Amino acid sequence: MAERALSPALDHAAFDPSREMVHGTQKSRARKNGDHCEMLTPGFSGKTETHRAERVIGHDPLRQFLVAAPGGRFQTLEMSWDPRKIEWFNVYGNEDRKPGEWGHWTGRGMNWNSMCASCHNTRVRKNYDPVKDEYHTTMAERTVSCESCHGPMKSHNEWQNHHRGAKNDPTIKKLTRNQTMETCASCHARRTELTGDFKPGDSFFDHYALTITDESDTFHPDGQVRDENYEFTSFLSSKMHAAGVVCMDCHDPHSAKTIATGDALCMRCHSVPTPQFPKAPVIVPVAHTFHKPESSGSQCINCHMPQTTYMQRHPRHDHGFTIPDPLLTKEAGTPNACNRCHTDKDADWALGFVTQWYGDKMNRPSRQRALMIAQARRGETVSRDALIAWLKGDDSPPWKASSALLLGRWTEEPAVIEALQAQLHHESTMVRSAAVHALGSISAGGSNPARDSLRPLLKDASRSVRLAAAWALRDDVSPNSPAGSELQHMLALGADQPSGRMQLGQYEYARGQFDAAIAQLRKAIEWDPNSPPFHHDLAIMLSTAGRIKEAIASLEVAIKLDPRQALYQYELGLAWSEAGDIDRATQALEQTVKLEPAMSRAWYNLGLARNSKGDTAGAIEALTRGEAANPRDAALPYARAIILLQLGKKDEALAAAQAALRAQPDLVLARELVRMLLGRSGAP
Repeated sequence: MAERALSPALDHAAFDPSREMVHGTQKSRARKNGDHCEMLTPGFSGKTETHRAERVIGHDPLRQFLVAAPGGRFQTLEMSWDPRKIEWFNVYGNEDRKPGEWGHWTGRGMNWNSMCASCHNTRVRKNYDPVKDEYHTTMAERTVSCESCHGPMKSHNEWQNHHRGAKNDPTIKKLTRNQTMETCASCHARRTELTGDFKPGDSFFDHYALTITDESDTFHPDGQVRDENYEFTSFLSSKMHAAGVVCMDCHDPHSAKTIATGDALCMRCHSVPTPQFPKAPVIVPVAHTFHKPESSGSQCINCHMPQTTYMQRHPRHDHGFTIPDPLLTKEAGTPNACNRCHTDKDADWALGFVTQWYGDKMNRPSRQRALMIAQARRGETVSRDALIAWLKGDDSPPWKASSALLLGRWTEEPAVIEALQAQLHHESTMVRSAAVHALGSISAGGSNPARDSLRPLLKDASRSVRLAAAWALRDDVSPNSPAGSELQHMLALGADQPSGRMQLGQYEYARGQFDAAIAQLRKAIEWDPNSPPFHHDLAIMLSTAGRIKEAIASLEVAIKLDPRQALYQYELGLAWSEAGDIDRATQALEQTVKLEPAMSRAWYNLGLARNSKGDTAGAIEALTRGEAANPRDAALPYARAIILLQLGKKDEALAAAQAALRAQPDLVLARELVRMLLGRSGAP
């Protein structure tokens, strides 16, 4: 039922009688026309078109329909059928997506070949032709078949043909527990394809880059799902998996249903210690839940596996097995199971009961970790040392990897570089890959020991690590080297999506091919005009190519699409400064620090801009604010010292120069300035 042809018995009730659906400002209709099922909906032309439903994806709780499109494509319609309620609904909810948008059913975001086929069928080959922008997609078998989980089984079929019904088939290769789990993960994970060639038994990390908790809001700071993340990342990050639990400990592999129902499933391990999981804590339900037996609040999954509904009809349990914590709701904006149920109460009400029931037990490491991640996402430098300590600690690999990624914004600091380099030899593929990605943010150019430390990872045992290293070193890695060849394959695999074109543009840009880079970004924007990062990257490339006016125009589009993004405002300020318009540069930088007060470099540039306009008081105020945001940035107090000296305030200038030296003892200019102000030679 993962994917199939239309069936009169299963599907005709959705089309007969004819039904109309209103979605946003648009209307669509489903109808039967002879033996065919048709959808009348705004399409490629922008006007209502008639399309024949060719295939069905999914069965319960919703069904989506595929229609053929030019270039070997199949597209997934937004009109979806709820077989329980017997009604059509918009899978986008209240969104009013229009033709021409990436996420509209006619766009690449709903392209079956790229977005759906591999998990709904067996052994899919996308076979995209980037020159003709066409697909020649093939598969071993439609829908999820035996081979999807057991791998190629030609020898099994041949042996069975000669030994009808015989047991002890020598061709059957039993997967390990981890291999089985990673086979599940190939579809039950939010991930990026690296090869397009996963086979059961292969390492997941040789074929995919897993999306984990990082500086984006894809996951909540405590690891709870936010966007549609499926199950694997949450489960991999859980204490359950850290204890050795895998998918098949709870799920039947063929039905995917749980092997016991309700609390009985959890209590298999949590009522008495078991040989397989002897450290599983024993739970006495009544004493543990503080809710009436048999009530919804007493059920394990309602507190530790809260549900989020995706696609408007599909509630999914969070597999992070997190602990409800109303304090995190107050401090970091994470949802908590208490208020998911008690919607008429607030987080303070829930926190009062949680504190009363569990006391200091709530102040567990997972709470501190979530608060640290929330701080890091806000750019607060106080989180930096905590992240370093967490990276050095003994937390599970997914969380160490998250710490490494979050440290990527501070790779100008030796302590951060040292902490990340120490993880380049970690036993976990995830940790090594994350450390490489973080260190990859260090700018190229000249002899750079930090970047050079990544070169041995080009020969790492894991493909995902090799690719991370090849991407970090993309400015000079040979396309013909083994890792360079793998990188070329990955880039080609993603070339059918605008994000893949952006990545191709970034690759060409790093290698100095600015015209080629700009062409790739323009193609990405053509395919998805409403994505701010594409306009931002194009602006950077145009600026480097000396096309500053075009760069400013592109940045202004990015800001219009995402006015809350401080980075875009910051770079607009730099661009206006380069163009010689200090007034507009100042305005953009002032907007930057309003959006993100912790961005110390924005305060620095704002200070310089104000000083160039003769506003020395405003300049000193900006630099002082920047120092408060990042006391380790010596450029801020040094710039302040220069301005103070120009104002004749020698004592204050000396204090500022000494502050710069405390932040960076080897800053020669600050040292010379202190010597001059003290009026003597020698060390101050």
